[in-house]
Amino acid sequence: MVCCALLAGLLGLLGWPLRRWRLRPSPLAWRPHAAAPAPDPRFSASARLASFRFAWAGLRWLVRNEPNARLHLIAAGLVLAAGAVLHVSLADWRWLILATALVFAAEGLNSAIERLCDHLHPKRHPAIGTVKDVAAGAVLVCATAAALIGAVTLLPYLHTTMPMCGSATR
Repeated sequence: MVCCALLAGLLGLLGWPLRRWRLRPSPLAWRPHAAAPAPDPRFSASARLASFRFAWAGLRWLVRNEPNARLHLIAAGLVLAAGAVLHVSLADWRWLILATALVFAAEGLNSAIERLCDHLHPKRHPAIGTVKDVAAGAVLVCATAAALIGAVTLLPYLHTTMPMCGSATR
């Protein structure tokens, strides 16, 4: 028992220099200066309208400047056209719309992260590369999930619409 207490005391003494790093305030707890005016919390229709204009401007920028966003937009259009041609049920429309919106939102976030990283650190850096790779990987996961959702949703409609090989000749 005395050995355990002695060992704990020695480990405590070894950890004493590390204590000052642990007691530093977290950079995540940063707050702006108290002198900065607080934003007006009241509802303003013009502020909401401006917010929507900014959002649409961001979507326009995304489609104009990001080739992958255009590719996802074309794929979404093809999926929605296929859903209309195949007379997909309302429940299946929900899945198709959710999947296409998920991919487009992920692509928008990926593009925003990439632009921010390029702005903050224009030169090549391994950490920035990792951040960009992870963001692109998230888009890949969303696009793969959307492709699977599209296949699972649309294939039964294609199966009932198109005659199978051999069944049309009988």
